[in-house]
Amino acid sequence: MPPTVRSLFSPATPPLLPTCCLLFLVSGILAGCGKPAPVQKEPAEKPATSKVVAEKKEPPAEPAKPAEPAKPAEQAKPEESKQAEPAEKPASSEVAAEKKAPPVAPAKPAQNKQAAKPATRDFAFLGVFTEAIDKEKTDSGLQIIYVYPGSAGDDMGLKEGDQIIALNDFLIPNRDRFVKELRKENIGATIRFLISRDGKKLKLKGKIKSYKKTMGMIQDRLRTKYVGKPLETLPKTLWWNPKTAKFEPAKDPLGAFKDKIGLLVAYDDCPGCQKNRVDFLAQLFLRTMGAGGTLPLAFAGIYQSDTQLNKGGSKECLTQAIKLYATKKPPFPAGIAHFPDGSPAPKDREKSLYLHNHGVVITGPDGKVAYLQVTGYPDQVAIQKTIGELFVKHFQPPKVPAEKPKKAGKGG
Repeated sequence: MPPTVRSLFSPATPPLLPTCCLLFLVSGILAGCGKPAPVQKEPAEKPATSKVVAEKKEPPAEPAKPAEPAKPAEQAKPEESKQAEPAEKPASSEVAAEKKAPPVAPAKPAQNKQAAKPATRDFAFLGVFTEAIDKEKTDSGLQIIYVYPGSAGDDMGLKEGDQIIALNDFLIPNRDRFVKELRKENIGATIRFLISRDGKKLKLKGKIKSYKKTMGMIQDRLRTKYVGKPLETLPKTLWWNPKTAKFEPAKDPLGAFKDKIGLLVAYDDCPGCQKNRVDFLAQLFLRTMGAGGTLPLAFAGIYQSDTQLNKGGSKECLTQAIKLYATKKPPFPAGIAHFPDGSPAPKDREKSLYLHNHGVVITGPDGKVAYLQVTGYPDQVAIQKTIGELFVKHFQPPKVPAEKPKKAGKGG
């Protein structure tokens, strides 16, 4: 094992693939990236007299949590608390408005003993993308621009181009009202739509589904469809130049991935994305570069926000991305999926769902997708395993069995 790799390997972290030195590296890296919050706190606490002091400072942070139990107290509407947390995920669908939840989601992990529970929470999910009928007017109504196959919206018969007039007898003038009404619903509840399609009014109804189950199904389908095939070309992408603090166009957005193992992570500026995606990718990149830059790994972070596209178009996205990059100063190659003409075409949305849903893609040196994730925060165990397997397959030289010493023949 190269010394640079050995220095990054955490002895306390057992490798998933003992024969893979890169996996050792990733093991060590992810051991540090797995808990982004503590990683940032430790350096700040070290100047103190001891680690004990650092640990004592965390409890004060938890008293702020009691505010959360107050929400569970509203158990009459458990769906709201359930929706609040995963809100960061479906950043691009109508449930994206739940992005207000990120402050709640990061707060939960602080309760380490129950950290697993927030991660498994679920909420009611319709499964459609919407945008204002007239983006120049605040209350022009909503139209559907994409429906997840197999989602509750798909089952109800909602289609691209449908204009939403009312939900459960409440008029829907804008996106905020739409999300407000959806948040009231529990998984399995029956909801009613009044829509306009081709100039005719239609009534539709059906049961709203679970976000986890719906996205799990969609992710399985996309993996079957795209894993093992070349990664589709990214939409028009602009790359951040830290020297000029501006975005610049790139002819080949993923040119750095050629002949390497590529890791792409998508995100926006919500607190959950900053902590669990941007910081995660930054730590992984810095630790890898600490190995001397000799490892066959390439990185890319892509900013994408359908919510901001709907509100203020590409200009709003660029403005918020600039603020994020100017503040976070990402060490990895960072860019933005740029849609100057508005939202992406519905036919292109599925193949780039990893961008819209802030997912993860890993490609091999052959350019083919080896791992795809479109729901949840980056699965570090799966990422570690995939990178290790790719390294063994493409970069680790085959073992040559040692020759057995020949026995000396008897003299004649």
